[in-house]
Amino acid sequence: MKHWYYADEARQPQGPVDAAMLRDLLAGGRISHATLIWRDGLSQWQAAGDFARELGLDTGARFRQPPGIADDTGESTADAVPDAPSFPPPDTTPETDASPYAAPEAAVGLVSQVVQGGEVVYAGFWKRTAAYVIDSFLLTIITTVISTVTGLAMLPLVMAGATQPLLVVVLQVASYLVQIVVMAGYFAWFHASPHQATPGKMAIGIKVVDTQGAPISFWRAIGRFFATFVSTLLLMAGYLMAAFTGRKQALHDLICGTLVVDKWAYTHYPERQQPKLGVVTWIVLVLGGLLSLLFLLAAGVLVAAMGGVFGR
Repeated sequence: MKHWYYADEARQPQGPVDAAMLRDLLAGGRISHATLIWRDGLSQWQAAGDFARELGLDTGARFRQPPGIADDTGESTADAVPDAPSFPPPDTTPETDASPYAAPEAAVGLVSQVVQGGEVVYAGFWKRTAAYVIDSFLLTIITTVISTVTGLAMLPLVMAGATQPLLVVVLQVASYLVQIVVMAGYFAWFHASPHQATPGKMAIGIKVVDTQGAPISFWRAIGRFFATFVSTLLLMAGYLMAAFTGRKQALHDLICGTLVVDKWAYTHYPERQQPKLGVVTWIVLVLGGLLSLLFLLAAGVLVAAMGGVFGR
């Protein structure tokens, strides 16, 4: 009996399954004729529709013919179904400690498919806060490095224009603008990527989508970043709205028409969503709270010490 493997919505190989199970998955809509599958003897992953005869699939209205196969009229059906992407052959060479039944490893393309009708778990205030703590930590490192490099590069100009305050102000503004551009690019690029999430959101298991569950474009992600300024200017009230709105949207989400949801929302596997706070979220929140408390204590000690010095 042949063992098959298929790529799920998370682009991870699943299996082994037999031909009957593949037919059941296709009939139930869990996979489609375009889903990439593999078995021993194949040099690469291929679309399920390419094996219609071998798997005994219905090649009628439900499952179209694979690309490039001529029909009874002699005309090619290459335009009916797009060619499946070509990936390197899976490495099935057994390792010393590897199980002989382990699924083959192969690169599977990042393809976002929106599945409507399932339950949607929205990311609440605390999950979003934990994700922001992680992203803020990463951005602090990035912007510190950039600020150091640009500061060293501008040092000769500052020294040369020490008697020109306007030049110093211009250089400082330029430094702030560079940091804003870096932050905007960070959030926009990751939110518009196939993962639909920044590293912080990926760690927490959430993603950003539009109100229909589809990925957002780079320019909408840019707009969402600058809309966060509005949420910040209102004494952070815009962020707190995520704890009270129906779909847990912050003010910048309402402005840009976006949602923050569980990473399994709008997929074929809505049952994998986690409505509760996960272990990673709790760890990040606790560590972030402790660090914030230490910062406030250090700031209080510093203010008290300065007050004592100037009060003498």
